[in-house]
Amino acid sequence: MKAGELYPVIAAITVLALVLGGEALMVMASHDDFSSSAEEKDGAVEYSIGSSLSHEYCVASLDETMGDLQSMSVYYDPSYKSFAENGAASIGGRALDEEYYVQQMPATLKMRGVDMCQTVDARELEGIASSPGAGSAVIILSGSLPDTVYDGTSDSLILSWISSGGRLYWVGGPLGSYIAHPEGLEEVDNGASLFLGSECIGPEGINAYTEVDNGYRDALKLQNNHLGWAVDSSLLPEGTASLSMGYCEGSLSTITLVAHGEGAVCVIAGDYTIRQRMDMAQVVAACIGPETVLVDCEEGKVKGTSTGKVAPGDSVYITLGGFYPMYCERHGVAR
Repeated sequence: MKAGELYPVIAAITVLALVLGGEALMVMASHDDFSSSAEEKDGAVEYSIGSSLSHEYCVASLDETMGDLQSMSVYYDPSYKSFAENGAASIGGRALDEEYYVQQMPATLKMRGVDMCQTVDARELEGIASSPGAGSAVIILSGSLPDTVYDGTSDSLILSWISSGGRLYWVGGPLGSYIAHPEGLEEVDNGASLFLGSECIGPEGINAYTEVDNGYRDALKLQNNHLGWAVDSSLLPEGTASLSMGYCEGSLSTITLVAHGEGAVCVIAGDYTIRQRMDMAQVVAACIGPETVLVDCEEGKVKGTSTGKVAPGDSVYITLGGFYPMYCERHGVAR
């Protein structure tokens, strides 16, 4: 091969190394490399952040969050049909299919202080949905729910679990529209109404370029702007507690949390992307709920130790590294 012909090959290898290396850097950074603390004193929350290298930080003070996570599960069962298809991937990167997404979730969450993430199949999901939901969270990436927990009626196990305090995070398709069987998918009419109270799921292919004007995009460093299968908040039943964040087009938002009994459903819109995965992890780790309030937000830079104060809520969520976080931590605040 001539020298000139080698340049495209070298360039491709370089891009691939940067893409894969960049993601590895994000997910492999140890909590031991950084530190943070938060404590309420004299009507304010005093925080401290430690880092040997220079990084941007953001401290979000939150109130009315859903409380500490006690269990975290990601559903994946290749013996059941999945609605979701391959998502977008960076140039030179591996296609972000469902299996790869599932594989990356534990490390993505662990970097944010959630270190109990487990992968469960259809039968194991049934066990979770048969137990009280308080403090428990489940991520569904398949765009469909297995017949072990969902039969397309209000008596479905997964709905009872959410009502009892469970947190359902949904990605990959129109919420509630498909029951997964080993042999195929069964379509459900008005499935979204079972979870959200109305048929309020938007179309598949839209992008958003306007930030939701409530501060969460910057406070949680949210990036995804795909709106496929987003919740149209204008169609939610009157009086339903909900919270939208990220990017929006009209009343469609990239992330929408909706109250369901004592629990919540969080719909993360769009195709599979690394940005979507990081956004979901931020919402999960910060324990955001439909009634959560962003009380205060402080940003700065740290090298060594930085301290400061924010107005008090029930917790603070600290992000280090800007829109490509190296470390995140939630601290409950005793009041």
